[in-house]
Amino acid sequence: MKTAKLLIFFTGALWAMGAFALSSDRDQPAVIEADDVEFDFRTGVRTYRGNVTVVQGTLRINSDKLVVHYKDGKMQNATAWGNPAEFQQRPDGKNDDVIGKGKKILLNEINNTLTLYTKASLKQGSDTAHGEVIVYDMAKDKLRVKGAASTQRAKKTKKGEKKKPTGRSRIVIKPKSGSN
Repeated sequence: MKTAKLLIFFTGALWAMGAFALSSDRDQPAVIEADDVEFDFRTGVRTYRGNVTVVQGTLRINSDKLVVHYKDGKMQNATAWGNPAEFQQRPDGKNDDVIGKGKKILLNEINNTLTLYTKASLKQGSDTAHGEVIVYDMAKDKLRVKGAASTQRAKKTKKGEKKKPTGRSRIVIKPKSGSN
């Protein structure tokens, strides 16, 4: 009986990962692979470690570790760590995949946001964004890129003077071919 319950729960866990996906991918089955998987049935936390891959339709996530929090059977948020962790998906109506990278990727299902941390990058076609933190608000269709200067405190030099971080946000938008 416990084996049957676990199988039903695990199957539900895969289906619930659909919260990662845009509308074109939500109806596709999700396949999650990892070297080690741990479910805490009391807290709703699911932890995947070692060579983690998530595939659902056009959605791809590759990371070293993935922690997913559920409440009442619904995903609340998921955090992926890697060197870097990678996110890839083809949005509805677009010809190019969105590819995101960072040491940490946080997907907040409640606020419908994707946040990339530490040496973060986001690319679609020839357009790119680089920064220390990139926040994509999917509900409002807004993007914010923060450079190191806005994410780190000034550091003190040997003489006690404050030294400002030098990392800045960088956005590259290439013109569409054939446009004048």
